[in-house]
Amino acid sequence: MELVLPAVPVQRGSEGDHISYVASFTFGDITRLLDDGRLYVPNQPDLPDFAQRKPNPVRIKAIAQYILETYQEGTTFFPPICVNVQPPPTYRNGNVYLPYHSVTLRLTDGQHRCFGIRQAIKDIQAQDLVNLGILSQLELGALLYAGLPLELERQAFRDQNLLAQRPGTSLSHLFDKRSPTVLIAKNLMDRIPQFRNNVETIENGLGKHNPKLLTLSTLVTATQHMYPGLRSQKDLEERTNWATAFWCAAARGFSDDPWMSRTAQDRNRQREQSLAVSAVVFQALGLLARDLYLEGVPGEDLDKWLVRLGEMDWRRENNFWLERGVTQVGAQGTPILSNTRTTVDACHRVLREFVGIIPTALSV
Repeated sequence: MELVLPAVPVQRGSEGDHISYVASFTFGDITRLLDDGRLYVPNQPDLPDFAQRKPNPVRIKAIAQYILETYQEGTTFFPPICVNVQPPPTYRNGNVYLPYHSVTLRLTDGQHRCFGIRQAIKDIQAQDLVNLGILSQLELGALLYAGLPLELERQAFRDQNLLAQRPGTSLSHLFDKRSPTVLIAKNLMDRIPQFRNNVETIENGLGKHNPKLLTLSTLVTATQHMYPGLRSQKDLEERTNWATAFWCAAARGFSDDPWMSRTAQDRNRQREQSLAVSAVVFQALGLLARDLYLEGVPGEDLDKWLVRLGEMDWRRENNFWLERGVTQVGAQGTPILSNTRTTVDACHRVLREFVGIIPTALSV
């Protein structure tokens, strides 16, 4: 029995015998080959043919979920996997011929994709037999290396993973048309006057020469805090309208409009002096928004809750923030603000108290 794959030869080097092949496998073939041991992942460090990292079960589960959420719309996008074929395959008339019971397909790149595909197939077998055939016939591209020795297989793994670079988080969000919290955040960039043309959508951070108010990554994180676990686009406009009302009310709550557009020099000075424009505060405000949303506060009443933001002393040097665990003392004796979940939670507790969700006597 042979596995026949339509393929195109690709010359990998200057020598004529350095040939690879571009082909594809169906999701069903990948699952069967993994189960039969034909598609082999050399990820055991104690074995002499070790040439892969250990699999990450969390990543496999996430990939399976991604497949099940996207395959029906045709928006499952995967880069090709890379496979070292042992022994080298036979190629003729536009096809690669693999003797099923004697070939070994060693994955040099793509084990999580393949394991995720197998998991998605297993999940849909238990839930939706009608669509099992559709999912099984989807295809994944593959680059087939012909008979690489172990040392070159390891080199291929190293090069493929070392030279790859993931896009920045903000840029990933900018290109995302699927996630409901990302869609809300991108709508907010247009709807909130202080956010309009004032959100960094490419870079992950804000250098001293960047005049933008916050990054899209921070705005998405704040939105995720506002609507935790949101996966459906149902009622998206209603949630976006409420989020718009919240951020507009928050902006009005500050007494000196710190979120307005500024020059790069003025913004850098402001970041050094005030917490009101920090990523920590935007994330903490997202958590505060979640509290108010769960309390059922309508958008038109948010001003009443957020007006006290203008009464707070947002200076970094204010000892109040140090006492509440929001800032820490740096090596030079100056207050520093770490963008960690611990700091965000500490700031969130302060905001809750100030707006009156947890009544307590406070002063700044």
